[in-house]
Amino acid sequence: MHYSDTYNFIKQIKDKELAAQLKQELKKLEASANDPSFIHYLREKQDGQEKDIFALRKEYDLMQLNKVVIGIEAIDTKISEGKEKAYAEDVSALNAIQRILADIKRTAKKQVQTLNYRYRDNYQHFHELAQEFATHYLPFNQSNDPFKGSDFSGYCWGHTHQYGKLISQGLLDHLSTASNKDLYKTFRQNWTFADILFRRVGWYFKVNLEAQMRAAIWNALKDMDDQTTFNFNFLIKNHGFHSTSLRMVGEGMEYYENNYGVVRFNTREEAVNFLVRHLLHEASNVFGGEVSFITVYKLPYSNDPTQDLFVDLPLAKVKKESKSEDQVEHPQELKTAIHALQTYINCLQTEGATKGKIKANELRYLVDELNSLPVDEVKSRVDDILANKEHSLMLNRGTGLYFFMSGFKSHSTTESLLQDISNVVGVSDPLNIMI
Repeated sequence: MHYSDTYNFIKQIKDKELAAQLKQELKKLEASANDPSFIHYLREKQDGQEKDIFALRKEYDLMQLNKVVIGIEAIDTKISEGKEKAYAEDVSALNAIQRILADIKRTAKKQVQTLNYRYRDNYQHFHELAQEFATHYLPFNQSNDPFKGSDFSGYCWGHTHQYGKLISQGLLDHLSTASNKDLYKTFRQNWTFADILFRRVGWYFKVNLEAQMRAAIWNALKDMDDQTTFNFNFLIKNHGFHSTSLRMVGEGMEYYENNYGVVRFNTREEAVNFLVRHLLHEASNVFGGEVSFITVYKLPYSNDPTQDLFVDLPLAKVKKESKSEDQVEHPQELKTAIHALQTYINCLQTEGATKGKIKANELRYLVDELNSLPVDEVKSRVDDILANKEHSLMLNRGTGLYFFMSGFKSHSTTESLLQDISNVVGVSDPLNIMI
């Protein structure tokens, strides 16, 4: 049962004037519940605000839920008044609308009680992962949907499509936990043959082990570009499927998990680390749970990588532990090898290709990291990347002339440069390399 089910009964009312009035009131309540959106609410409230983003999330959700409770009571009164003058054949439809609204109101009131006691608990693990791997975080939780009924078990597929649709329309600032008719319809429709035949990126069946999960996610992300929004789904044994979403924003990545929120990453590597840890956590919360299946599709909406949800939202920036200001001294050979990687970054930026810019962005963060690490940790870090052929920095391996010139090793330029760094550090005990 959903709020939008009322519109089906509105169509059955023969008194068209009454039907139009009720439809207008129902629509007005939907608009009111989403005005302002959570993003706009934060932008208005954050200046000089002592409350953190989770307290403001609770404040907003309570406001939204209470608006719906009060609005339904007003609509119910109008329906009762209308029934006194209604055609006899309209009473059945009006009674059905009242039953639906009563269920929505009871569910919203129950959610208000839940929010008053446990509003932070839902976000804890997701926030901790965001602190480790992400740069920005906005909490969302579809369970706080004010228009859901008592039979609610999640509208994740609908929320994922709504996210992609809002991006394509330039309206991502209106992302909401409040479901609407289109979202609910999409949720009930679920997969289509078009998804399976034309939009599939990958199906990954053996993913119960962490290493398998990492390989599957890396493999899916190799097809990510700035024009596509991914539908990222996973099946947890003894629990069921869940639908989420991934896309490129600027030169980084964004992940929308409708049970927890939106997070931003600087690199695909950070996204993979986050996703693996998140999926393992979700499986651990289910008795006998394990990640059994991952599917990735392209949503049928174009991505706009310039549309930034976190603009003018400093409150959403993840606070990181400050790094040590102690200078790390590297041998000259290592400095030269890392500088060669920096030079390659400049070449990728100059070429202007989209995937080249994405790789350049990720290499830039890697160079900064390598420059901050002790010599022995530099080798460990680089060797871990070289060992993972699905890593984003190892993709687009050379072919053609470069393949011939490299002695048929098919190394990418990045791979060769990283190998040079590893070799320089590995020639002898790092302490004995001349500085």
